[in-house]
Amino acid sequence: MWRSFKTWFQVITTVFAMMALLASTYAWFTANREVETSVATARTGEEKLELQISAYGGSSFQSQESVPIQQVNQTDAGDLMPVSTDDLTNFVYVPFTQDGQATVFRQVENEQYYYHGRVYLRAVGSGWDSGTKLNLYLDQSDDILGSDVDGTMLNAARLGLKFDGGSPVILKLSESSNASANQVLHTVVNGQTLGANQVLHSSGGSVSPVTDPGASAEDYTVTFENNGIQVPQNALYSMELNTIYPVDIYFYLEGCDPDCSESITLKQADLFLAFYGVISQ
Repeated sequence: MWRSFKTWFQVITTVFAMMALLASTYAWFTANREVETSVATARTGEEKLELQISAYGGSSFQSQESVPIQQVNQTDAGDLMPVSTDDLTNFVYVPFTQDGQATVFRQVENEQYYYHGRVYLRAVGSGWDSGTKLNLYLDQSDDILGSDVDGTMLNAARLGLKFDGGSPVILKLSESSNASANQVLHTVVNGQTLGANQVLHSSGGSVSPVTDPGASAEDYTVTFENNGIQVPQNALYSMELNTIYPVDIYFYLEGCDPDCSESITLKQADLFLAFYGVISQ
């Protein structure tokens, strides 16, 4: 597709109670939605745990029930354009197409074609053994990915999460695909047309095709069965207690995805993302 279009969303993050020894944080990419929350506190005997969230870090950290995800630049996040990345650091876009093919690529400057926001998390605990950590996962038990998750826009969208000191995680927001008539494969590098599971790696002013790092949300999602919880093998991040962590959040359209076609022009979508914390000892 490689052309400009608009989408509208408001970003909100909240904290609320889930169950003993667990803590949760919710984030919205949505429009005009009201949220009611309460602080999550886990307690067993003298052990206490509270997952806190703030719009600001350092000495300005202030735990609140809901905070806006502060955009880290002056870019208008309501005007998005397809980009491609494999690391959430180097994004490229296509300034123009030739005969319907994307063959010329430029580095994105000032993050102008994707959304980048930031919040701060802290797991406040006492009574735990030294070295106790809180592992973060996703929780989709309340249909958190939004009512429009199967919409054409989310099929091409990506959610990127970068935790301080950790490896970036890129998530596909939908396992569905658009109808074949609404799919395209027109990204060409050195005469090679990229396939459905490839994106662009950018380095030193040049690009090369690499395997799409986008993972299924299910790979990081806890499930609840028979009054128990099943924890996936992969954690988004492992937090030390009583330490403030910035969490960078990226929302963008992967231009190399076959679903990134004209069919998503002027589309809107709701995204409701939840993090689920489990004590690890």
